[in-house]
Amino acid sequence: MSKRISIIVLGALLVANVVMWAPAVRARRANEFTQVELMVDAYHEIVSDFVEEPDQEKITEAAVRAMLDSLDDPHSMYFNPEEVKGFNKQVQGSFSGIGAEVDIHNDRLRIVSPLEDSPAWRSGVIAGDIVLEVDGRDTKGLKINDCIKFLTGPAGTDVTIKVRHRSGDEEVIKITRARIKVQTVRGWRRRADNQWDHMIDTENKIGYIRLTQFTGTTADKLFEVMDNLEKEGVKGLILDMRFNPGGLLDSAAKICNRFLDKGQRIVSTRGRNVPERVLNADGQKIFPKDIPVAILVNGSSASASEIVSGALQDNGRGKVFGTRTFGKGSVQQVKRLESGQGAIKLTSAYYYLPSGRNIQRKGKAKSWGVDPEDGFQVPMTPEQITEMVKVRRESTGPENKLNEVTRADAEWVENDLKDIQLAAAMRSMLGKLKDGKWTKVGKSGADEIAADATRANLIRQRDFLKEGLAKVEKELASLDKPKEKDAEEKTGPEARVPEVEKKSEVPAEKE
Repeated sequence: MSKRISIIVLGALLVANVVMWAPAVRARRANEFTQVELMVDAYHEIVSDFVEEPDQEKITEAAVRAMLDSLDDPHSMYFNPEEVKGFNKQVQGSFSGIGAEVDIHNDRLRIVSPLEDSPAWRSGVIAGDIVLEVDGRDTKGLKINDCIKFLTGPAGTDVTIKVRHRSGDEEVIKITRARIKVQTVRGWRRRADNQWDHMIDTENKIGYIRLTQFTGTTADKLFEVMDNLEKEGVKGLILDMRFNPGGLLDSAAKICNRFLDKGQRIVSTRGRNVPERVLNADGQKIFPKDIPVAILVNGSSASASEIVSGALQDNGRGKVFGTRTFGKGSVQQVKRLESGQGAIKLTSAYYYLPSGRNIQRKGKAKSWGVDPEDGFQVPMTPEQITEMVKVRRESTGPENKLNEVTRADAEWVENDLKDIQLAAAMRSMLGKLKDGKWTKVGKSGADEIAADATRANLIRQRDFLKEGLAKVEKELASLDKPKEKDAEEKTGPEARVPEVEKKSEVPAEKE
């Protein structure tokens, strides 16, 4: 009897849920149809009554792009059938270009990070550069797809870009496109045999590995280097992911597995209509826990580099140095439209660190990405970054003077490599190796430091606008000078005609 009553109650609850759920669904669908009706009405009026015959395909495509633009998400976009072909080439890696991760910032194309040894990097392009023009085209208002289309092209062809560096200086840079094949695992210098040297401090046995991107081969190459460092008796490891734009999630997860115990969380994803997905470490082969790990990041460390640095930090396996990361932590799905008229790349979920922090930078959010802890924030000015990158670029060229260096301690790294952040990590590492505690070598207050960087950027933008306004005023003044000169010429004796004489000429002209 009680079982029968339970079944009846359960049935009643199900019916109640259906009754409550159905109106909500109907209301939502009714709202959707109302909005679609608005679009159809507007489309009909435009096609029927516009003064000239409109391009209906163009109108439809513009409407789709506008819908995606309204999401205020730079990663959600529409690809028409022709753009789908180009997107597939990029995903497959069969493309050539300048070799840089880009996005749209304040309605302009921005360099998130040039890949090391890429044409952009060798030509002097720096992370954070704003691209003002591409082959003479103003980038203001251009969509990311169009910008990428203009930058990519056959290997051996040239593209000229005009950039504004973070210092405020503008520069025109000519870049020869090439097939992008970048070595993603690097050391602090190349030895005489052209192989990378990964033991930066031979006396204290501090290893150094720089990851420039996460590709399908990055993890295996990294493990090979780590194994060699273990054989050399490494006591501390510095993992440098500054200027790393990210890459494959699988590669990032594989690297985290090498540092974390089985079951420790690497990252999770959550979305409105996507069930939570949690990625945990498998703990199959772990790098020795008694070897401390320092991690270097900055504002150009994005995506997969944020996942790795955040996972190691939140699980207590690594100490993060530098500045807050870029904040690119969203999952996109590419959905082909049933009509066959292209595809939509749509953000469906966000990445969350083990601590629960959302990596993605959204709107005016005060926190995002990965932050070094208080005492380990080591900011660098745009001028300091430029100098450091310049030294790094020269050290990988034909005239590599780093081979003459016999010992690279923190002081030498700061003064000669111009790398303040790496030097700070090395000093802190020495404290960890000596007494088991990381030495505080930086500032506190991630939000304040991030705000200072934003403030400095806005001041540079303001100064740039002032300079532009001054140029406009100067040009306007130059246009006014001929009028002033004409006025001066008309002040001579022949120009002084009595008013009555001027009026007497009018009837003669009419005759």
